[in-house]
Amino acid sequence: MGNKKIVKFFQKIGEAQGLLEDIPKMTRRSAIMIPILCPESDWHNDIVDIKNWSLLFTIRSKNLKEHAGEVSFPGGRIEENESPYETALRECDEEIGLKKENIIATFQLNNSFARSGYHIVPFCSLVSNSFKLKMNADEVSETVTLTIQDILNIEAWSEIRTLATFKREVWHYPIEIKNVGFFDIWGATGNILKDLMLRIEKNI
Repeated sequence: MGNKKIVKFFQKIGEAQGLLEDIPKMTRRSAIMIPILCPESDWHNDIVDIKNWSLLFTIRSKNLKEHAGEVSFPGGRIEENESPYETALRECDEEIGLKKENIIATFQLNNSFARSGYHIVPFCSLVSNSFKLKMNADEVSETVTLTIQDILNIEAWSEIRTLATFKREVWHYPIEIKNVGFFDIWGATGNILKDLMLRIEKNI
């Protein structure tokens, strides 16, 4: 069972308002999960210091047909008779070995979409320290953890992009990741990250 103070604070983040987007009509649907890890010392010492919490990102395999080599969160297409949350759980297990029993609490973020034509249902989960990473090299070439403070330090910027006749504001989070390289976290991943960060900033 998780630390009650930490879980309560995590749930408060989910209740805050984030980034709202107009979603164009898309037939393909997917779901993603943002795993959040809290330092073990915080659990044991009853400390809530969200700036030390970490987000787990994946770098997609260069062999994938869509969004190859991009920074993303675990996720994929919603299968028939599967709820978005079930999809997010399945994909987490397949990509990084994160299982339902490793998750302490979850909230849903605002929907987003990808230029490849997917309507995305995002979730954010507080992950237990019992989680052991098991990367699937067929889908993920690398995993990266960034603290909330790391992300707050990024000079994020946005631009207006057009998809057919649909215009949207797209957020970019450019960052040099040690021993990995330079990445621009943008598009759907950037907008979902912006949604979460807006909620976090309201609770710091």
